[in-house]
Amino acid sequence: MNYNSVKMYNKSGSLLRIETTINNTRDFKVFRSPNDDEGKPASWQKMRKGVSDLHRRCEVSQQCNDRYGDALAAAQVEEKLKEVVSSACNKVVKEGKRYRGLNPWQQDDYQMLMFLSKGENAINGFRNHDLRKWLYRESEQSGKDQQKKYSGRTTRRIKMLRAHGLIRKVPRANRYVLTEKGQKFSCSLMTASALDIKALTEMAA
Repeated sequence: MNYNSVKMYNKSGSLLRIETTINNTRDFKVFRSPNDDEGKPASWQKMRKGVSDLHRRCEVSQQCNDRYGDALAAAQVEEKLKEVVSSACNKVVKEGKRYRGLNPWQQDDYQMLMFLSKGENAINGFRNHDLRKWLYRESEQSGKDQQKKYSGRTTRRIKMLRAHGLIRKVPRANRYVLTEKGQKFSCSLMTASALDIKALTEMAA
């Protein structure tokens, strides 16, 4: 994503190695003084390519590796599908507002779950714009007023996902990443939907 990547190696069939490569550092931030002027208060600035921000690049890469590893671990949980997905498929009330449950077999919700399960989201999360492009591809060819309406729809979907505890907001950024619950939810449903009835029956027997 944006010339950054996360990949996995199988070393001789005995060692699993996850590696993050950052080429576009401007997608990430580092806490430092603007323009290296120590007389100015530190704030979150765009990451630079040089060695000055190498420590932060290591932190970001490790966080990305951890998210990718957690997503892989979500495929190995010993829980029944109903136990994993039932809570998010029912209505929930948060801060006095009622949010509907997700319907994984309804086309729009299924498309949203496909987006959440995309591996590149482990790199730096996703924004409203990213989810909007995925759900409403026609919005890219729309005028500003229409794009604003699509963005509003996407915002409501993001609020619903947060209310169900499937995603969380990244501090100091308009980005979102999956929670442990969200990883289990998307992984289990994507896996189940990819299997035919015969395979599911044999596994359940």
